[in-house]
Amino acid sequence: MQPSQSALNRQQGKHQVDEQRNAILLAAEKLFLEKGLDKTQMMDIAAAAGISKVTLYRYFPHKDAIAVEVQIRMLERIAAAVGLNAETFEPSLETVKVAVQRMVRSFDRLRDAYRYIGMFDSLYLDHPFDAEISQRTKDRLRAHWKGLESIERSKAAPESSRAEVILSAAIWFLEKIALRGELTWSHAAIPLEAHLDVFEEMVAVYIEHCLRENASKDN
Repeated sequence: MQPSQSALNRQQGKHQVDEQRNAILLAAEKLFLEKGLDKTQMMDIAAAAGISKVTLYRYFPHKDAIAVEVQIRMLERIAAAVGLNAETFEPSLETVKVAVQRMVRSFDRLRDAYRYIGMFDSLYLDHPFDAEISQRTKDRLRAHWKGLESIERSKAAPESSRAEVILSAAIWFLEKIALRGELTWSHAAIPLEAHLDVFEEMVAVYIEHCLRENASKDN
């Protein structure tokens, strides 16, 4: 049976809404990366998206909501590039070793994503754990990735805790490199590639140490 005209209209309307929403997020992402999160205003986003502020507020109640959605897009971009799936990801030492390797080796094409995450974390997450802005942001991220709940539960296991710390440290390092460039490097004469190679090697060596330690405990 063919869908009714009203159903077709609803589908078309949803498609148009999705297109407009995506256009807003693309415009906001470009502005956030160019001007910074703190210096971008709703009126800037509306102008860049070619819509009025009234229309913009129909889609997003405030800039914070837009910033979180762009954060989700950036995290999805990184996850896709390194082959992570938040619904099925298990934070073991082996999976984190592969993830970090891919994150480091994909730095050039993911640089803007890492830079945005650094800006976002500074503005929204670098607060006490129970601060309202931190909790609100984390709740939105958890609502998007329901798989994170199982990851949170698994952190009690020693190996999962180590894996989580390693992954967090890798993201932090790549954020800082993307945000601050040579200011983060130990020596300006050492090229970026060398810093990335050394960091990847450090992670691999530590994980191998942890795996050997685990194997010796099992024997």
